Amino acid sequence: MSKPYPFREGMNVAWDLVAWRSDHERVEIAVLDREDVTQVRGYFDRGDDVWMYNVYPVPNALLPRIAELIPGSQLDPTFEHSIEARQDLPGGESWFPAPGELPPGHVPPP
Repeated sequence: MSKPYPFREGMNVAWDLVAWRSDHERVEIAVLDREDVTQVRGYFDRGDDVWMYNVYPVPNALLPRIAELIPGSQLDPTFEHSIEARQDLPGGESWFPAPGELPPGHVPPP
């Protein structure tokens, strides 16, 4: 019997809002939760990746909408921004399918 898939419907996932500075330094601005992503995912071309489990560049035109999710924030349009998914399981453990088992969807990196 296999374990249930822990990332169904965007559960157990956190999305980092990241700015990439001109010196290629990654700066984490905020962690978005499932409700935040639900509010903005319609603005992105996700194909069949309904819950944005991959990395998505944030166009400058969308920065004001994303900033609304983070009280008091101002996002600098001179930086490149992206939303990047990662696992957020209780206890901080990581989940990987058992050998030979294929997950029913993308497994966000730990």
